Amino acid sequence: MNQSDKIRFTAAMKALAVNASVEITKDTLRLYFESLKDFDISEIEAGTHKLLLEWEYNRMPTLSALVKKIQGEPPKIEDRALVEANKILDHLRLHGAGVWPDLSDPITRQLMTTRWHYQTWAAQCVESENHWWVKEFCEAYRSTNAVNPALEIPCQVRPMLKMVGGER
Repeated sequence: MNQSDKIRFTAAMKALAVNASVEITKDTLRLYFESLKDFDISEIEAGTHKLLLEWEYNRMPTLSALVKKIQGEPPKIEDRALVEANKILDHLRLHGAGVWPDLSDPITRQLMTTRWHYQTWAAQCVESENHWWVKEFCEAYRSTNAVNPALEIPCQVRPMLKMVGGER
C-alpha cells in the first residue's frame, strides 16, 4: 500500500473504533493492517462501510467480521443448486444429448453421472417437465451436500489434505 492508502486504511479503522466507542491502539491498527494487506483499499473501505451500518456492539469489530463484509456472504446451497440445474438445462438446449456438459462442480458431476446419467436423461427429457426436474435436482443437490460435504473440496486441494492429516 502506498502512503495515501495507509491514510485511508487508518481512517477506516478509526471510524470502526469511533462507532464502537473505543480507542484503537497502534498495535491493533498494525494487526488489522497486516491481516488485511492482501485486500484492495477500496474493498476495505466498502467492508468498513457495511460494518458501520450494521455493527450493534460496543466493541471493535473482529477481523473475521470485517473480512466477511469485504468478501461478502458465500452463496447459499439453494442458490448454487439452482445455478447448476440451469447450467445443465442451458447446455441441453444448446448442444442436445450428444455432448457432455461441463461438470466442474463435484456435486453436479456426481448427480449427472449416477442419479441421472446425462446422455440418457437428456435423450428422454421433456421440456414441459423440466421445472419438476429442477426441483428434484435442487433437492438432491442439497441432500448430497449435507451428507457428503467433502465433495465441495476442489480436486487441487485434496493432495494438500493428505499431507495435513488425512483425506476427506
